[in-house]
Amino acid sequence: MEIAVLIAAIIGITLFVISYLKFAFEGFRFHVITGLLALIPVLNLIALPTLWDRTNKWLILGIIGLAVAAGSWFAGAGNTFQSYWGGNHNTAAISSPVTVVNGSAIGANTNTVTPNNNQNTAVTSQERFLTRLPSKALYRLDFESVPANNIQALVGRIVRITDVDHNVTDGRITSLTASSVFIEQYGDGQIAYEMMLGNIKSVEVMVQKAAR
Repeated sequence: MEIAVLIAAIIGITLFVISYLKFAFEGFRFHVITGLLALIPVLNLIALPTLWDRTNKWLILGIIGLAVAAGSWFAGAGNTFQSYWGGNHNTAAISSPVTVVNGSAIGANTNTVTPNNNQNTAVTSQERFLTRLPSKALYRLDFESVPANNIQALVGRIVRITDVDHNVTDGRITSLTASSVFIEQYGDGQIAYEMMLGNIKSVEVMVQKAAR
């Protein structure tokens, strides 16, 4: 019932608007001044006698439409329209995305960081230690040639051995036998490689020398 009343009100308003525009259109067809008077409410009554013969049917239809619209409005079409419009407006407001901002996240962090005395002390000690370091290296590591027959005295030392085929082997001497030497190479852990003493051409031992 409410929808029917609302539809009747819409139809009545539509008929009234059409008749009003038809009245103004016929006024402009008759004369520009008459058309302007036909557009202005109340003053358009002045042009009514002139345009009555041309628009009497449309005017009667418009009056009927206005009466239907007014009756439907007071019969409940106004409340139906307001409730329908208000419901759509609220639905649109609810369905629209809402950004929630956490005020606590926006607020500036006002916590004051207290300097840590232990950290300052550690930094100061480190700076003092660095200032005491020498500006250049005090010594360097280098290989120095030794007689091959003195290899038994080099157990535990890092050596560089060149065999008769000019193959160079670097590593630490772990042990010797009467005919061979066992060398532990870097990165091989506890694995020692055996080299025959008769195949050794030259031996160099790593020593510590003063930096230049």
